[in-house]
Amino acid sequence: MLTVFLCWLVTAWLTVAFGWVTWKMAARMGLPGTGEVLSFEWLSLTGISVLTVFLTVLSLFLPLNEAVQIISGTTGLVITLAGRKSWWRYIVHKWQRRGTAYYGQALLVTILIIWLLWRAANPTTAFDTGLYHLQTLQWIERYPAVPGLGNLHGRLAFNSSLFLPMALLRYGTPSGPAYCLGSYFYLLMAVVVARRATARHAPTLSDSLHWVWAPILLFFALIYCFQVWLSSTYSDCPLAVLLGLLFLRFGEQRQSSYNQGVDASDLLLLLLALIATTIKLSAAPVLLLPAYKIWQKRRLVTWPWLVCLVALVVGVVGPWLARSVVLSGYLIYPLPALDVFAVDWKVPATYARMEQNIIANTARQAVQSPYAPFAESWHTWLPHWWSFETPYTKAVLLLAALSPLVVLVRWQQRPKEQDGWLGGWLVAWLGSTYWFFTAPDFRFGAGFLLVAGLWPWLSARWLAWSVRWQYAPMLLVLFYALHNLREPVYEFRTSPAMFLSKAIWPALPPVPETVEVPIRGIVVRVPRTGVRCWGAPLPCSFCVEADLAPRGATLAEGFRWQKSK
Repeated sequence: MLTVFLCWLVTAWLTVAFGWVTWKMAARMGLPGTGEVLSFEWLSLTGISVLTVFLTVLSLFLPLNEAVQIISGTTGLVITLAGRKSWWRYIVHKWQRRGTAYYGQALLVTILIIWLLWRAANPTTAFDTGLYHLQTLQWIERYPAVPGLGNLHGRLAFNSSLFLPMALLRYGTPSGPAYCLGSYFYLLMAVVVARRATARHAPTLSDSLHWVWAPILLFFALIYCFQVWLSSTYSDCPLAVLLGLLFLRFGEQRQSSYNQGVDASDLLLLLLALIATTIKLSAAPVLLLPAYKIWQKRRLVTWPWLVCLVALVVGVVGPWLARSVVLSGYLIYPLPALDVFAVDWKVPATYARMEQNIIANTARQAVQSPYAPFAESWHTWLPHWWSFETPYTKAVLLLAALSPLVVLVRWQQRPKEQDGWLGGWLVAWLGSTYWFFTAPDFRFGAGFLLVAGLWPWLSARWLAWSVRWQYAPMLLVLFYALHNLREPVYEFRTSPAMFLSKAIWPALPPVPETVEVPIRGIVVRVPRTGVRCWGAPLPCSFCVEADLAPRGATLAEGFRWQKSK
């Protein structure tokens, strides 16, 4: 837990430094909306996004090895020293305005961090972490983008952009590299929850319940869903937090801001929505949030602003698409319909479709072969899929499905301050619909489903902010945090050796025993039992196809498909 906490501190420092300098550069360029510095969580998310874009470009030419870590840390140190006076003024200003609520925030954040650390230090049991996540991270750390890597194992070409900053922000342990970025997102959410729970007043009475309770309930729901995966490298867990924070920011935007033209806040919303989409394609509907804001201001968008918006989209998406082409031969993998390049390392279209079918079929819990195109009728697959859902996911799905009825009843005569919350709900509901018709695995759409299900119930017709209830959110979060501390306390009492071991280093999965399979001049490792390579040395895959062939003498030259004679 200690090393995970230190990793969080380094991550917070580095990402806030990059977010800070990005925001200051935007202010020097004269972008409106940069007069006030962003809060900690938004500076950190901005830094993560900027780092992700830079690392995507860099990974096309260089591995993200220890040299890149040193260069990134040195850059962060230079930024910190160069802006030390501004940082100090900012810290002093916040300290002077801390008030009594500051101590409540510190208490809640401390308790939540202890519990999150214990969860993040537990051994992961996530299937995909062993199947391809750890292997993907090893390839990123040791080689530039490898042409045709998807030929070795199709999922190595999935190209989630989150793996790039995750690889950068790793640290070594006696058992191998550890990754803390996924759980760090929940630290950011905990900071937001502590701040809202201890707030003495809301911005306006009409949306006080949304402002106070929305992040708290969302945090509870996300933790309940993903707590067992906080130690994993799943991109779904941090992505759900990012989506939730984006919906919170969008909901808190005032209608009056639509008459002020495009500003830095709109660019930040677009940047984070693009990053979310490159993390996982299932998040693509979140792009409707910045699209809606820009559409509302379309009459005020000048040509320079339009060029800026297009440049931002191209700057984020372009390198991500280029990396996908290198890994698989397709613009987006596994979508073989987007086949525009003739390269020798291209994953065969039949295998790309097979990978696409596996995602759709396993998400629907299909009875048919997972490799075949989905062909089951609604009355066959829907009851079967529903039977596999837990009571918790069933409740969330029902809330999301019935939310339009609640919206019609509760938001017909809403104040203008709630237009952002209504727009956010609509995008979340559309995202949930998109999720249902593509790959209805709950973890793929948790960010949309929870917002769609929760937002309409936080209506202004309910109890608004009052002195009588001002301590209720803080007490509830405090009770929840203390209740969850029972788990590490119980482990300390019953298994002190295990607890003390995790108190320093996180518990990492063991490296499995592998069998070396020679094929056309290279040796590929295959797990002796099971299909997961975990952190086995490269190259490793769950199986070796007979038609797999290296493109050259080294692994960096990649793989291609060559028919056996």
